[in-house]
Amino acid sequence: MPEHRQKKLGGRAVIIGAGIAGLVAARVLADHFESVVVLEAASLPSTARPRRGVAQAPHQHGLLVGAACELQRLFPGLREELSSDGAPLFDFGLRTSMTVAGRRLARAPMDVTVQAFTRDLLEWRLRRRVLTDTSAEVRDQCRVEGLVWGDAAASRVVGVRLEDGSTLGTDLVVDASGRFSSLPDWLESAGHPRPTEKVTDADLAYATMTMEGPSQDFDALFQPYNAPEQPRGGFAARLEHGNWLVTLFGAGGDHPPGEPDGWWEFAASLDNPDLDKLLANATPVPGSRIHVYRRTENRLTRYAQAGRWPDGLVALGDSVAAYNPAFAQGMAVAVLGARLLADHLAGRRHGVDGLARPFQRQITRLAHKQWITTAGDDLVWQYHARREPLPLWLRPVVWYKGRLLRLMATDQGIQGLFVNVFHMLEPLTALAGPRVIAKVLLGR
Repeated sequence: MPEHRQKKLGGRAVIIGAGIAGLVAARVLADHFESVVVLEAASLPSTARPRRGVAQAPHQHGLLVGAACELQRLFPGLREELSSDGAPLFDFGLRTSMTVAGRRLARAPMDVTVQAFTRDLLEWRLRRRVLTDTSAEVRDQCRVEGLVWGDAAASRVVGVRLEDGSTLGTDLVVDASGRFSSLPDWLESAGHPRPTEKVTDADLAYATMTMEGPSQDFDALFQPYNAPEQPRGGFAARLEHGNWLVTLFGAGGDHPPGEPDGWWEFAASLDNPDLDKLLANATPVPGSRIHVYRRTENRLTRYAQAGRWPDGLVALGDSVAAYNPAFAQGMAVAVLGARLLADHLAGRRHGVDGLARPFQRQITRLAHKQWITTAGDDLVWQYHARREPLPLWLRPVVWYKGRLLRLMATDQGIQGLFVNVFHMLEPLTALAGPRVIAKVLLGR
């Protein structure tokens, strides 16, 4: 009996960008299109090495557990493959040293399993899986210069224009080109209103060093900043090569230096015994250097508010919303955005006309929901830098969060709930449930 083949919705889909968002989108689209082509401007390495043009690649990249579970569903066995590459898998509550609001938290099992790896390794594994598990094609050194429109009114995208002047026809274009996407320019040049942007900037910078050092009684270290009292913080994680990636960061303009002496002094200023112990027995990997990154602003592009939106075009990942990396939301929202695209495609029977606008509205809602968890802190830094008083609506938010963070040091239930919300296993509203509010108000 011949194998049943699912009827496809279109002939070809084109994805701009071979980062995390583009690769996960390729996996999703391969189920619904005869052909999927991923176009990447940079040259793609054949092994787990850096991809040119990704300035943040040398720094920490955390995949929140809620998104990691979705990624495992889309790519069965991915977690095991990463483990075979040496990427540590551990219980976040038991094996993470957390210092929050100046308090070192007790460690206890939480049944929240995380995995630490470099971005280079994850992208390489995803790229291999897309190429082996699907019929998708990945073309590197292939820069997209613009969109091809199907009519004078620019109501539908029918292809992309490449750097060499050629065009590639398509039924659907997915912009996954990242934080510095050219899509707003392309829409404006075609006569569409330029999408507005919402930006919140904590003036935060990273400085990261890769270290050689022995194993510790923790696999990760997490010390976030706390607006506006404590601008400094740091991350550390043991990665697939057994090395430690140590990232120092400072908000409100209090940036870690990019030269060694200043970097070590900044690390000591965190007054973190576990970090001190790690660094006392670690040395920089030979040939490595301190990497500095400063483009950390939250940027939400409001495509959904456009008066009209063309058919045959969707945007996801950092192209829609780029977050302050300190909150580890970028990869997670990219994965969940691809899941949302899969849901929209699964409900259709004939073609993709009419899909783009409702999808863009819904993914903007998803992006904005996550925006709330980062923008509050970063808004505090903005007002602090201007020496302006906080607006009345923001003051109770800052007060509530400060009390909540202090409670984490003595309340295992609050700590566990916070970790589950952080990892997208519980909604943000769980931190404002009646029992939590009562604890915060009573201070116990």
